[in-house]
Amino acid sequence: MEYSQIILEMLERIKVLENKVKGLEEERDSCIGAKAVKIVDFNKISSKYRALAEYLLIEDKKTVSLTYDEIEKILGFELPDTARKFKQSFWANTKTHSYASSWLELGYKAKVNVDSDIVTFIKNTL
Repeated sequence: MEYSQIILEMLERIKVLENKVKGLEEERDSCIGAKAVKIVDFNKISSKYRALAEYLLIEDKKTVSLTYDEIEKILGFELPDTARKFKQSFWANTKTHSYASSWLELGYKAKVNVDSDIVTFIKNTL
């Protein structure tokens, strides 16, 4: 085989590879555009409740339902008495509660079922 023939074949292979790379880059760019990536600032999250934030971040689902027992297991300690006595206000989605930052900073809202002690975290998907 002549050198000119080898060079032409190599150039053709390079062209094919460049087209594949271009297609992959376009696919990547369309995915990035379709799904906005939120940067989580863990400095804004209560260190005491950070384990819950980490759990929700890893789960990365639209909804995550957890019992009080499961939440306590994730946190490594019992929830305060107010979580059981004043369920609606404890799980209120307000930034005045430092522990609420563990779900609010990730884009979740908490909703408690007062009868079953199950908290459902619902991700805001814009």
